[in-house]
Amino acid sequence: MGSPHACTDPHHHVHDARGFVAAVERACGERGLRLTAIRARVLGLIAQAGQPIKAYDLLDKVRAGEGAGAAAPPTVYRALDFLLANGFIHKLESINAFVACHHPDSAQHSVPFLICNRCHSATELEDASIVATLDAAARALGFAPQAQTLEVHGLCAKCAIAERP
Repeated sequence: MGSPHACTDPHHHVHDARGFVAAVERACGERGLRLTAIRARVLGLIAQAGQPIKAYDLLDKVRAGEGAGAAAPPTVYRALDFLLANGFIHKLESINAFVACHHPDSAQHSVPFLICNRCHSATELEDASIVATLDAAARALGFAPQAQTLEVHGLCAKCAIAERP
């Protein structure tokens, strides 16, 4: 797993889509994975979005791209499945959308997200203590956790300030 760090800065997100895709290509090479053209295209579109993006919006963008032709939904969903399974993106279950993972060199992992109801930003809060606390609480009850999804909805700092009278 890559070096741990806390992703608590709300501005900590992928700024360079090309660089992000290149980092994922390197990670795939190191792990013996194949980043096909469609997987790279979907990944790049997610990174370019700058906020959570839904699968059908991705499909529209893939179809609008050069030489994409009539890309079918299963094509995009297979690419998403690969990217999710290998920890390159996260799925925000509550809004059924996808965001790029900030550190493509790490394995698939659980992270809490802060999701703004106004501007739709999503902040990845990589805080191992939150994940460990939930895991320990579940295990103390005899529950064997297999995955965690923690999404907190509210207003980001910028939107909260804008809402004040």
